[in-house]
Amino acid sequence: MAETLRCADPHAPTLCGDWRAAQLAAHLVLRERSLLELAGRAPVEQLRRAAEHRIDELAATEAYGDLVDAVERGPSWRDLRWPVPVAPLWALPPVREAANLLEYVIHHEDVRRAGAAWTPRALPVDRQMAVWKKLPLAALMTLRKVPVGLEVAWPGHGALRNARARRGGVVVRVTGEPVELALFASGRAAHARVEYDGEAADVALVRRAEIAL
Repeated sequence: MAETLRCADPHAPTLCGDWRAAQLAAHLVLRERSLLELAGRAPVEQLRRAAEHRIDELAATEAYGDLVDAVERGPSWRDLRWPVPVAPLWALPPVREAANLLEYVIHHEDVRRAGAAWTPRALPVDRQMAVWKKLPLAALMTLRKVPVGLEVAWPGHGALRNARARRGGVVVRVTGEPVELALFASGRAAHARVEYDGEAADVALVRRAEIAL
């Protein structure tokens, strides 16, 4: 992730809406060091705006190279200069592993795939399996508004179904590698290399669905 960010211009676009590479790096730094960034994920407009302002402010005032260094270094229990510091908790390896794998996999691709010249990364099977194991909880939250029975599958390894599929059966099946499915399940279907199986009208409903937290 740090290598990819270093190769990117700080003003390079990403798949995270209007965020540029510098803002994405600032987000990664703050999410492990400031309670404000975490609070910005709550469905409260004032908190969201405050968190976005803090991200924009850090991206504008901190040298891009220093932000990337902080991403690579990770939080430390000594890292106490941020408002309401939470870095000591995030510095614990079990916490970082549990909370960061999907976040970093997706954001890494946000930087890589925003440009025209990219190819999928060939990840080891154990890394793909680690991503796959994180998908059930994420998919449970992000696919809840898909209006048809949906199944996402990694051929040969298993499948995950949304609530409608569990009640009334599968209407659309989405297949791909775990990283591609993670991108699909995080609302980045246009940039995920997945295959759809189902009636055209149902597939169109899935493609148009709000897939997000």
